[in-house]
Amino acid sequence: MARHKPAAEGGYQRGEETRARIIDAALRLFGEHGFDGASTRDIAREAGVNAPALQYYFDNKEGVYLACIDHFVEVAWGQLDEVVSAAEAVIARPDATDAALVDSYLQLQARFATFLYECPDTDHWRQFMARERAGLGPPAAFERIDAGINRRLFVLTTAIIGRLTGRPATDETTRIRTIALDSQIAAFKVMRRHVVKALNWEGFGESETERIAKVLQDQTRTLLWGLVAQRDAASSQI
Repeated sequence: MARHKPAAEGGYQRGEETRARIIDAALRLFGEHGFDGASTRDIAREAGVNAPALQYYFDNKEGVYLACIDHFVEVAWGQLDEVVSAAEAVIARPDATDAALVDSYLQLQARFATFLYECPDTDHWRQFMARERAGLGPPAAFERIDAGINRRLFVLTTAIIGRLTGRPATDETTRIRTIALDSQIAAFKVMRRHVVKALNWEGFGESETERIAKVLQDQTRTLLWGLVAQRDAASSQI
């Protein structure tokens, strides 16, 4: 596991600044050249440090890559933690109404859309995450993201969809529905170039993100209440 130490000279603050500079350089080079194509020597040169300094902080190239993932996870929870905690409080109530559950899901979706816009939105961040989603990073990276973000969110959203459909959160159909609903916002980010061209936009910024989020919120609300109606219709026939 990569170490997290202050520099030998200059104290903790200088050490943190050096570490952050290495991570930023690594994100650019991993984004441009991939995990295999970016060398520790190139990362050190880009960050303006020597190779031993990189090894001092991160041990090896995989340690640097995982530090990039950890940085992404930290940024994500800075945006998501409040709304996720609020939704978890709702799902913990056995008497939570369908309206409260629907509203909680919509708030999660809206905050996730905001996060995708406000998270580091440079070319190298997009390239880095695109390569990671394609499975081109070291195997430990997926586990780091899955444990850091995905598991908690998926437990929450499957619980909401399960309650709205009257099926267990662990049910395969519940999970498929949840994945389909959860991935709507991210799909627009991943398909950025296609979206810009298909919609004849000049770019993909805050205004465009807000318009997408508004349409998806309306669509998701309709879908969720449709699932509730389907659940209630099935119950009335028993």
